Amino acid sequence: MSTEYSMYRLVLASSAALVSSSRGDGSAVRVKAVTLLGVKVTAYAVINGTEHQRREAAGMAAVTDPALLDRLMDLPVAVPVSDPVFWAEMTGQPCGIIERSEDGTSVTRRLESPLVIEDVVVDAAGGRELRAVQDASLFAGFTRRWVGVARGRIPVSTMLEAKLCGVGILDPYRKVLLPAEEPVASTMDGWSWLLQEKAYRRWLSRRSQDHATVSPSPATGEASVVRAG
Repeated sequence: MSTEYSMYRLVLASSAALVSSSRGDGSAVRVKAVTLLGVKVTAYAVINGTEHQRREAAGMAAVTDPALLDRLMDLPVAVPVSDPVFWAEMTGQPCGIIERSEDGTSVTRRLESPLVIEDVVVDAAGGRELRAVQDASLFAGFTRRWVGVARGRIPVSTMLEAKLCGVGILDPYRKVLLPAEEPVASTMDGWSWLLQEKAYRRWLSRRSQDHATVSPSPATGEASVVRAG
């Protein structure tokens, strides 16, 4: 991946964030200040527009039960599967997540991942660059990872560690000092799905706040509810 291409992707995501955050149509979005794997990052993601619209219609937001997500990974999407044990396990789950047949034998998974995380950026204060590289390395099996530094001069040891770990480095102006590598083996399991759902939850929250800011409530004298999504 070339330096120019890496920078183009990040700049494009940044400039499109405010526009795409109100659409949810498969566009690139920037999800700021989301905590994933215990690390606060900015995530650059692509919304699954079809799934987002389906969830909106079903009144669903993010699903953050790791055990449930891991179990759903055992099922194909939108294909009925005969499994009485699974049918019993899914008692009480909304039909927007999984549909259970009336005969008590088959289930059909409806839930899909709401987005794909393509990049994460860990911001580093001066003197904390090496720790930020280590934090970014936690995402090695999931996505491209970057560290955004606050000063122009980076210790050589930090640059070497970043190169060894495949972590990209961005200067204070978000110019690429070191390109990020693709994840060696992309992991897709219940935990990686959980990261996507957490990013989606944060995106919905910020989107709801943006709507509340730009759309004043009607002067009815009653409280209004802002619906995420």
